[in-house]
This record gives sequence, C-alpha cells and structure tokens, in this order.
Amino acid sequence: MKRREFLKILGVGSLFIFAGNKVKFKNKNSFIRPPGSIIEDDFIFKCVRCGECIKVCPSNCLKPVSIKEGLFEWGTPHIIPRESACLLCLSCSKVCPTGAIQKIKFENIKMGTAKVNRERCLVWKYKKDCYVCMEYCPVSAIYKHKDGGPEVIPEICKGCGQCEKNCPVIVEPAIKVYNEGEKRISLKKRR
Repeated sequence: MKRREFLKILGVGSLFIFAGNKVKFKNKNSFIRPPGSIIEDDFIFKCVRCGECIKVCPSNCLKPVSIKEGLFEWGTPHIIPRESACLLCLSCSKVCPTGAIQKIKFENIKMGTAKVNRERCLVWKYKKDCYVCMEYCPVSAIYKHKDGGPEVIPEICKGCGQCEKNCPVIVEPAIKVYNEGEKRISLKKRR
C-alpha cells in the first residue's frame, strides 16, 4: 500500500469515527457526475478533491458532495440539476489533473437520463399546455408523445438537467435526471 493511499484511508476512517451515525450513505451510483467522469468505483479514489472543475464551471452546476451524503464521496464534484444544470461545455474535463474526468467528445457525453413522472407532469396529469422541458433540452431528446405528453429518448439524452432545472412543477420536478453509472468510462476497459 502506498503512503498516499494509507493516509487517505486513515483520514476517512477518522472522519467516520467523528461523524458517527450522522452520515447517510447514498447508493454509489446516485450522484450525477460531470461529463467525462470515469465509473464511480474508480472516480472516488482517482479524484483528489482539488476543486478545479468546480472553479471552472461557468454554470456553477458542480458542487462538492457533503459528508452527510457519503463519506467516501465527500468533496467529489456532482451535479444537482434542480439547482443548476450542466451547459455541456466540457470545461471540467480540461482542468482535471488526475483523469477522474476524462476529455471526451460531445457526442459521447452521458451523465444520466431524464425520466418523466406522468403523475407530476402538468401535461400528462392535468392536460396543461406546458412543454418547458422540450424547450430547454439542448439536444432535442424530449418529444411530444402521440398521447400528448412529453417523453424522453434515452439514447439521445445527455443527462445535463436543463429539463429538470426548468420544470415549473414546484418542490419535486415532473422530470428528473437519474444516474447512468454503467455508461461512464471504465479505466479497466481502456487498458
């Protein structure tokens, strides 16, 4: 074991002792990571929590994970689409010093997939004339279903969160982005 790994484990262990039962653990694939992020198991160890990606983000959509959201994930960047959506600029991948966020082509971006909750959607549930999610989608991944409501084409959706951020439904949006951890870059596959 390298010294750096030992110190990281020692530090995380100490934090766990001090944090006690106040730390909640999320599903490891519940975080929406920046575009070009490697798979979660590799990401949390490769990311050094330097914050360079957070500093360079023009939309301020990247936020550090709080210790309450995950001890091992603490300090790593993630996106909360309802607060601020990704502009798909790929600036974060240009400044990552460790390769936790890889440089990728625009067409290969896949942070997650948006899904419409028909029980909350103004169009599906109340037949209102609202297609805000379609208007804000930068890649036209949302279309008008034959029955009238919005639907997402998963293969086109990048998971940027523009639809979720701008959904007019209060509190919990009618469209949400969910993690696509299995679609992220694996270091093992690249070797």
